[in-house]
Amino acid sequence: MYTSINKCLANLKGDLSGLRKLDSTTQSQFGGASGKTGAIAKGQFHLLTEAIFFAAFRSYEQFLSNVFLLYCSGFQRSSRRLVRTYLQPKTLGHAEELVKSSMPFLDWSSPNVLIERSETYLKDGYPIKDSLTLHVEKLNDLKRIRNHIAHMSTASLSEYKKVLRRHFSVIPLKIPLPGEFLLLSSRSTPGTYYLLEYIDLIEEVAEQIC
Repeated sequence: MYTSINKCLANLKGDLSGLRKLDSTTQSQFGGASGKTGAIAKGQFHLLTEAIFFAAFRSYEQFLSNVFLLYCSGFQRSSRRLVRTYLQPKTLGHAEELVKSSMPFLDWSSPNVLIERSETYLKDGYPIKDSLTLHVEKLNDLKRIRNHIAHMSTASLSEYKKVLRRHFSVIPLKIPLPGEFLLLSSRSTPGTYYLLEYIDLIEEVAEQIC
């Protein structure tokens, strides 16, 4: 666990930069239907795209966990409004125990859960609440995609279809795999595809929190 807000942000940015480079390499190696020598197959392309997205989301969750516990322990952002915590933990580990309470684990993937948690442990939920509330719809989509990659269950499919409906306006007859969807051109950010839009969103949210 990092003991500096700035280090948490720098670590996340480093992870995301590496994943962007990996995506660029993967894009260059995909030969599509041409079957070029050395090109990866479409199925591999989609799986690698899912892996890149999953890794980005995992780094995002770790960032949120670290930063939230730092704020709850009294650590501050540099040159910004003071963050006030309702806790007085002895250590970062103690802060995690207090926040965790009797729960078996802490969910860092759901923006709605994190907004509520920030309101409970930080005055006005600041600075976690503002950024998550601003982007809550897209962050919920990220969680839905992440869950469907991880579980591929009936329940995760039902949530994933909400993401598809937002893009297609209807549920397509052939449900694209998450890796296929992540490569579709974004409707809200022209000139890019969802994977990169979501990676950029994670970085934007992190910068606002820090």
